Amino acid sequence: MIVSGDYDGDGTSDIAIYRKSTGLWAIRDMFRVYFGGGNDLPVSGDYNGDGTAGISIFRPGTGLWALRGVSRIYYGAAGDLPVPADYNGDGVADVGIFRGASGLWAVRGVTRARYGGPGDIPVPGDYGTAGTASIGIFRPATGLWALRGASRLYFGSGGDWLIPGDYDGDGLWEAAIFRPWATGLWAIREVSRFYYGRCVDYPVRADFNGDGISDPATFRQSSGMWAIRTMTRTYFGTTGDIPVTR
Repeated sequence: MIVSGDYDGDGTSDIAIYRKSTGLWAIRDMFRVYFGGGNDLPVSGDYNGDGTAGISIFRPGTGLWALRGVSRIYYGAAGDLPVPADYNGDGVADVGIFRGASGLWAVRGVTRARYGGPGDIPVPGDYGTAGTASIGIFRPATGLWALRGASRLYFGSGGDWLIPGDYDGDGLWEAAIFRPWATGLWAIREVSRFYYGRCVDYPVRADFNGDGISDPATFRQSSGMWAIRTMTRTYFGTTGDIPVTR
């Protein structure tokens, strides 16, 4: 399952930020580049199969996907949410969108399906078939996770940040949430519950040590602090930056 946080291909996720105001991408101890800006959404991923995350943006107003050094394509329309992932198990991230108004999932060159509807939040991930992303939605009103071809379960509620990942190393993702309004609760279904971070933090889950397990971490914009649980604390970034480590 492609998770786009490894910018140098060494098998570990890298600390990185995207600054929308200027289009700056800064990857710690590696490089800085300007790509995108304004209302563009960062969608970094391995779109060419070289084993590294490529700097990429999705422009919601026009449906533009700009994949630096790879391609520029138009896929989607205003109001669509980008949902890049490896939906066919070939080791490459696929361009895809979720259209909440109709529940449409459109994955370029792979599939089109209807799953979910207005108000649902897309949560594609490797929940049931190792190496292949499943289509999935979270329904804030009820806490429903509906994972196409996998399962349906209730976990979390409206206001939670959704941070699914492989937290136990079994090769499959678990439903997981970060609850900022309850003093930084992390709840990972059938794995663990603990408190880490505060309401001002961005939750980040990524494999920072290369063991194949999602590590809980937080990014605090006000100070640029990255806190990686049981590992380290460091400073990188500032107010307005978006973490692009996954």
